[in-house]
Amino acid sequence: MNAPRNEAFQRFLRGSAMFGGLEGRSLESVVQRLQPIRLPAGKEVFSEGELGRTMYIVYKGEVEVRRTSSTGAAVPIVRLGPGECFGEMALVELQPRSATVVATRPVTLYSMNNLDLYRLFREDNYAYVIVLQNICRLLSRRLRKADSRLCDFLAQPPAKNVVRPRPRRRTPARA
Repeated sequence: MNAPRNEAFQRFLRGSAMFGGLEGRSLESVVQRLQPIRLPAGKEVFSEGELGRTMYIVYKGEVEVRRTSSTGAAVPIVRLGPGECFGEMALVELQPRSATVVATRPVTLYSMNNLDLYRLFREDNYAYVIVLQNICRLLSRRLRKADSRLCDFLAQPPAKNVVRPRPRRRTPARA
């Protein structure tokens, strides 16, 4: 079963951060690659550490992104709802997942994997470029938000018996 091809679904995609800016044939190129996934509340979409090759957009419902702390505790990072996406780092680099994502309510997701993105590159360069630009924008926004949270955390007075890590020195990238 593929993604719906109705106007309401296309409007939903155009309003999302991942697929905004796509119209007409390019939007259709993306729609034909999206695969629906329905999960009940409590079901894991993927686990931290497993190899990822797929990104997801939430159509209905909600998911929670969790990361394991250095003490082994699962720490909720963010909840994502309709129109928000996750797992996009898997389309940029083939690395283990950086977090676990769990459905907090029954959820309908649409997925796209790295092979779908490659096919988009081969068949519709315009759609490919727009999706990649959107991934870059999304990653940039998330990095800015993480920087802000880190700054706020480091600005707090130190708690007793807590050792704060020293900032790591950046070394110039090698050519």
